[in-house]
Amino acid sequence: METSEPVQLTCEKAHKYVMPPDERPVTEDAYDELSGTYRAHEDDAFCAELEFPAMTELVPDVDGKRILDAGCGCGRYAEWLLDRGAEVVAVDASEGMVEQTAKRVGDQADVRRADLEQSLDFAENDEFDGVVSGLSLHYVEDWRRVFAEFARILRPRGFLAFSTHHPLDDYLAFEDVNYFETGRECMTWSVSGEPVDVPFYRRPFSEVVNPLVETGFRLDELVEPKPTAAFEKKNPESYEKRLRRPIFLCVRASRQ
Repeated sequence: METSEPVQLTCEKAHKYVMPPDERPVTEDAYDELSGTYRAHEDDAFCAELEFPAMTELVPDVDGKRILDAGCGCGRYAEWLLDRGAEVVAVDASEGMVEQTAKRVGDQADVRRADLEQSLDFAENDEFDGVVSGLSLHYVEDWRRVFAEFARILRPRGFLAFSTHHPLDDYLAFEDVNYFETGRECMTWSVSGEPVDVPFYRRPFSEVVNPLVETGFRLDELVEPKPTAAFEKKNPESYEKRLRRPIFLCVRASRQ
């Protein structure tokens, strides 16, 4: 995967697994290692001037609404939602990221550990007005399961807004892969010079859209964001490429 290089935290390369399955890295373990320096990544051009502005444009008015930040990372979206008057519950599989979000937002939000690969720990259906998930779902293999859980906890006409890797960019990043298959791949990040393998799943475009409609969502808007002028100033070497080749996909859907 291509990124610029913020202080202490960089993504160096993408690669296929060559190690035995029982020795493969686990995403939450990787993010526990990354949690201490991950917030610096928010200023990276790919986040600050590409993914984040596109995502926040998709999110409707949240003032007075109960919103789930699913895969909260270090709390960027939780903080943004709180600033706009939302009641926020923020969850992440990484204990380190949960701690970072709790430090960031204090007692303004309900921050807890939860694995999006599993059933969500909300007993009541129709509990939320919206779900926001920023660059988290590519760490989840089964989107039908997680979308079904989102549909269960959302009120009728509640919204889901998420960003993820673009299927085209993931396909082009690897050699000898089948575009039509969902596959487990790996990015190697660097924390203070030490490599950290971060596994994720690439998938075809059909496996972005079909799980939504099959679990009771209506697709409202789909954005393949292009870099802003501020992106060009921060990362001129990638600007022209990202005007021609997408790296992120942002989607808003609503529960029917």
